[in-house]
Amino acid sequence: MNWKAILGAIVILLLVATAVGMIRDSRIDSDFPSLRAKASEAEVRRIMGNPRTIQSPCDAYGTSVSPDCNHVFIYRSIFYPVRGKYWLVFFNENNQVTATSSEQ
Repeated sequence: MNWKAILGAIVILLLVATAVGMIRDSRIDSDFPSLRAKASEAEVRRIMGNPRTIQSPCDAYGTSVSPDCNHVFIYRSIFYPVRGKYWLVFFNENNQVTATSSEQ
């Protein structure tokens, strides 16, 4: 295989990965406002997909909420190292949404 073909394949892979990341971030960004208080974890997963991280206690990126918070779903942008964008969904011990937060 020659270098041009290898370089072309790498460029195509990077373009596809960038497009997929942009679509994912756009979908999460548009779905995030539809989350409501008391929504279940299952509803959040259906709307937003699976989180990148689940953190307990409820403190993520310096954001903490009410004392009844049990854990937080963290959705980070696929471009997070370059662009510090994330969405947080906080849950109580009954696995119901108590608050949301995002950083654009």
